[in-house]
Amino acid sequence: MTNVKFYKKSDKLIGFNMYGHAAPRELDLDVDLTCAAISAISQTTLIGILEVLKIEVTYKIEDGFLSLTLNNQSNEDVDRCQVLLETMLLGLKSIEFTYGDYIKVELEEV
Repeated sequence: MTNVKFYKKSDKLIGFNMYGHAAPRELDLDVDLTCAAISAISQTTLIGILEVLKIEVTYKIEDGFLSLTLNNQSNEDVDRCQVLLETMLLGLKSIEFTYGDYIKVELEEV
């Protein structure tokens, strides 16, 4: 299962952590597609922040793990990231609605 936790402060998303794999060892097309969708949404969000918005954020990416934080960013840059992060949250929630056995999405106020 993939676990995703978004962090919100003063009505602004300021980061997320995601870990785990949606796919078990056996071949299952639904699970493989779910895992690919989760990866595509999350990595596209990161690329959008880095390459389109040109904001140098703190992030870490490894096999089965991705985290991003905006803690050291200006209020202006946090605001600029909101459309991408909110879209990521909604996309992952949509996947969770259909494939809740493979992904869990949480939102934590910090």
